[in-house]
Amino acid sequence: MSTQTSPRDGLMVLLAAGAVFAAIAAVAQIPLGTQKALLVEGGLIETLSAVGYAICIGLMLAFWGLRATLTRWYIVAMLALFAARELDMDKRPFTEGLLKSRQYIGDTVPAGERIVSAILLLAIIATVITLLWRETGKFIATLMRRHPASVATLAGLLFIVGTKMIDGLGRKLAPYGIELSEGLNQSLAVIEEVGEFGIPLMFAIAIYLSATRKVETV
Repeated sequence: MSTQTSPRDGLMVLLAAGAVFAAIAAVAQIPLGTQKALLVEGGLIETLSAVGYAICIGLMLAFWGLRATLTRWYIVAMLALFAARELDMDKRPFTEGLLKSRQYIGDTVPAGERIVSAILLLAIIATVITLLWRETGKFIATLMRRHPASVATLAGLLFIVGTKMIDGLGRKLAPYGIELSEGLNQSLAVIEEVGEFGIPLMFAIAIYLSATRKVETV
């Protein structure tokens, strides 16, 4: 399968990453009250990120077609799960939280809810395993050839890792006697929330490039 690319493809990825960092810098400069309004759970930035994942699914249908999209259902499922997490759907319907160990141990969660939670969690794990099993080889192969679609995917994955690492960093460090200032915590919140928008942005670019440059990776 052809993997013809152009320098403009790589530039597109770089510009998108630069736009995310520019947005982080811009939000960091606005008044604190406005920052908090934008970053609040369910606020504008989280909503935009969730919409971004929905757009990714739409792009898959538009560029890949229905058959190819259904064949790679696990990617659609993961994008939908990312969108749901942005909307806190892993917490709101559950007593402790779908991804929290307390949901499955102890006596705070009703038995019926615990069973439903376990089924959902197992389905998520199965989806992740399927994605890794079917896509990792192709992803590594095209990444080694520096195909921009795979580079964009890698950038999206790095945004996932980076934002997850700083999510609640002050809370994570507190048990070790390390306290972060309020200002630093706020700056980290800006980086995390705005940086999370870079994930669907990079995946959208990867979907576009994978279709237009005829390479099966996202």
